[in-house]
Amino acid sequence: MTITRLATAALFAVAALTCDITDVTAQTIVESDSPREADLVLADEPLVRVGLLDGPDEYLFGNITGAIRLEDGSVIVADESIFEIRVFDARGRHVWTSGRRGEGPGEYKGIRLMRGCPGATVTVFDWSQDRITRLGPDGSVIDTRVLATAAVNPYNDPTCAPNGDLVFDEWPKSEWDDVETVPLGEFYRWKVDLSLERDDGVLALARGIPGAERFNYGGGSGPRTWGKDMAFTVTATGVWYGSADDYELEHVDWDGRVTRMARWAGPDLEVTREHLNRYRDAYLARYETAAERRQFERERWPDIRDDLPESSPAYVSEGLLSLPDGSVLVVPHSWRDLGGDEFHLLGPDGTWLHRVTMPSGRTLLDAGPGWVLLLEKGEFDEQSVAVYELVEGS
Repeated sequence: MTITRLATAALFAVAALTCDITDVTAQTIVESDSPREADLVLADEPLVRVGLLDGPDEYLFGNITGAIRLEDGSVIVADESIFEIRVFDARGRHVWTSGRRGEGPGEYKGIRLMRGCPGATVTVFDWSQDRITRLGPDGSVIDTRVLATAAVNPYNDPTCAPNGDLVFDEWPKSEWDDVETVPLGEFYRWKVDLSLERDDGVLALARGIPGAERFNYGGGSGPRTWGKDMAFTVTATGVWYGSADDYELEHVDWDGRVTRMARWAGPDLEVTREHLNRYRDAYLARYETAAERRQFERERWPDIRDDLPESSPAYVSEGLLSLPDGSVLVVPHSWRDLGGDEFHLLGPDGTWLHRVTMPSGRTLLDAGPGWVLLLEKGEFDEQSVAVYELVEGS
């Protein structure tokens, strides 16, 4: 195995005036031309897999929206098709199920799991009801609270600071004004604030971050195909965030001061003819006859092609995942890589440590030291989650 070393690392301090903060703080910039350590891949077989095509109901899933692996190896899975939270032990055996559709305690209309929240075995964000529910080790409800002061953007899941405070990006206040000023069919980007909800109110950690790319379709807006979006993740020292325009992240501390920037030289983001052809072919595969395919290429494909961006996002929405040691796994856009998906693991200081390659078609749900938890789909679209060790590639 050839270990690729860090070719260039520039560390220097500059003075930075941060958004919404009046004092000046030291800022460190870390630049990486290549990963410092060995490339990593998935082990051939998972440590554990949960989910079946056919079998007991507790192993059948319809719409997995999240999964988390606990320190003891047990796995929590959220299934939004029936609004259930299920827990399995380290060997994949079902332990308990909690939840159903509704508005009462322990009932949900939307399910997203929140990582790193203290004081509960499971913390659930109900994006439909702006509500957070905490569950104990047996699945019973500890408490439920409605987010009265926080206008949470439901497209980017909130998470917890180490002390339990809520970290989230706010729903853009100018959304409807933006739609009215943008010409029909044109693209624009939200501007979002990264916020911290504390007992004494809401603190803006960063303001005016470029958020989701949208297009005006008349009477509203929708997400742009292959559009960029803001992503963030929480560590013990603060929050890493970025706008996906390039391979760059900023770190703000819990007072909203930018203390660190990470830049690394990832793959080229240009949308090439090969990308376009592959996207076109995915559409063509939906049609049964040659005549239907020719009609699509003649009548629909030119407009679809012309609306695609010239560069892909550096990472996906919600594409930053922090590990317990403060390192960050960066999730690539699914159409960027033409082979396996290339993830990037950054160290706690922002140094590019590893290139991690995973087969396309799998979704990263959770990760820890030396392992990842993935959502997988079978031949008949049956869903399962699997824990894989990360090993050095050959």
